[in-house]
Amino acid sequence: MLFNKFNIKKFFLLTLSGILFGFSFPPFETGIFSLFAFVPLFFVLSDVNGRNFLNAYYTFFVFNLISISWVGGFNHAKDTYLMLAGSALLIIHPFILSIPIAVFNFIHRNLNFKTAIYSFPFLWVSFEYLHSITEFAFPWLTLGNTLTYDLPLIQMSEFVGVYGLSLWIVLMNVLIFILIVKYILKEFSFRDLNNLALIGLILFFYFLPKLYGNYILTQQNLGYAGKLVRIGIIQPNIDPWEKWNTIQEVKQIEIQLNMSNEIADSSDLIIWPETGIPFYIFLPQYEVYLNELRDSVNRKRFSLLTGFPDIQFFNRIDEKVPKTAKKSKINGNIYTTYNSSFLITPNSKEIQKYSKIRLVPFSERVPYAEILNFLNFPEWDVGISGWEIGKDTTVFILPLKNSDTVKFSNLICYESIYPTFVKDFVRKGAEFLTIITNDSWWGDTFGPYQHDRYAILRAIENRRWIARCANGGISCFIDPYGKVYNPTSMFEQASIHMGIYTNGKLTFYTEKGDLIPEFSLLIIMFVISAILSKKVYLHIRRKNEQIH
Repeated sequence: MLFNKFNIKKFFLLTLSGILFGFSFPPFETGIFSLFAFVPLFFVLSDVNGRNFLNAYYTFFVFNLISISWVGGFNHAKDTYLMLAGSALLIIHPFILSIPIAVFNFIHRNLNFKTAIYSFPFLWVSFEYLHSITEFAFPWLTLGNTLTYDLPLIQMSEFVGVYGLSLWIVLMNVLIFILIVKYILKEFSFRDLNNLALIGLILFFYFLPKLYGNYILTQQNLGYAGKLVRIGIIQPNIDPWEKWNTIQEVKQIEIQLNMSNEIADSSDLIIWPETGIPFYIFLPQYEVYLNELRDSVNRKRFSLLTGFPDIQFFNRIDEKVPKTAKKSKINGNIYTTYNSSFLITPNSKEIQKYSKIRLVPFSERVPYAEILNFLNFPEWDVGISGWEIGKDTTVFILPLKNSDTVKFSNLICYESIYPTFVKDFVRKGAEFLTIITNDSWWGDTFGPYQHDRYAILRAIENRRWIARCANGGISCFIDPYGKVYNPTSMFEQASIHMGIYTNGKLTFYTEKGDLIPEFSLLIIMFVISAILSKKVYLHIRRKNEQIH
């Protein structure tokens, strides 16, 4: 037989954990599975002599296969580079997720299982936080993201952020695991005060945030204070595989301008998606298109926010050229490009710009390209690779039709999954947020739905309205309490319109930041330091005993 009885049991537990993790994430509305997902894995990890890193790798591979296999675009367009990158992610990412399990095993071997299991919530949250702060970061599967369908529960993220939600999830897993172990070992009795205290603790941790959230959501006029801003969102549904090559630039401009003109009279701001303009519109040869946009904005008196590629040229003699700069094959010009957005306002010559800072690893930019540029990764031939990192978190100044002004910031696609990054815009004065994205590359798969749901957490963390504009879906409005309005379907051409409200107040999370993961890091550093100190002490003691 391939598996003996013990191995079959272990294989079942590891697979069950992976399935529970996978089906916790959107678009499945079963985020409650995340409260039990670690439990089967914990039983396997209790064997300190087992191959726990490989066991964890298998669990997380099943998890990734369910939740992010869409990344390879295997069922849509079937682009070779995309499929290779997606396959690499499915193989490598479970390895990265297994790193905290290796640390868990280290604590288990050198102290005991009880210390390892009690420290695990802090260990996991520390890992999630560290996994989000490098250019290799891929925080798509942060555990707190599983809870977006439970609005009462996630209201606490205005205090704790998504990492606080993750800590809560892992803590619930640990408590439930301990309860099950007591039952299996026949140590459970309702007459035992310790057992009653454990059940009480589980119920307390589960219902306290739910009670708070339900109380908050019953308040009147939530999110409807502040200044009214009327926003229109254009979802042109232009095939991203064609927009860079076969659809004429003028045609794409016409589609979006015609849709904008229909709602311009009742809009202060109209939003086009990421790379809604797929060419370097500020170059002299495209001046006619820029003037056309200006004329529409001035005539209809609305402001236009759109994504576009920006370009910067360098004089090789007078300027310091970045190592990541490109050289034109036609005329030898040195230049860099940015995935950007700009805001045109009526009767103003000023154009406000923002360039994307958090870029998708490998598809938009090779991580640490200044150092690793010798690797010469191929550029994806659809106009979206080899971007330079933007320089600053821009806060746009938006004039309203009533002559008032408001402030907002724009997130470009992947940036919206970084809570630490997003709050920096709000700290700088953004009174509402916009997201422009193009999720159509992956077809009608889990990806666009996951990306859409994650924006709910950014709204609650900062208590800001969000206007989300996607090229082919999902576009919507999200209020500061996570309620979604006017969501579009995938692959439909649509325009939606709504009045949203500004907010100038900072939440505890926005103001204080990621206290929970930072505190978790201190806890884990203390535990590891204790182990290392113990090892040093024992080593010195053995040396002294040998001398004497």
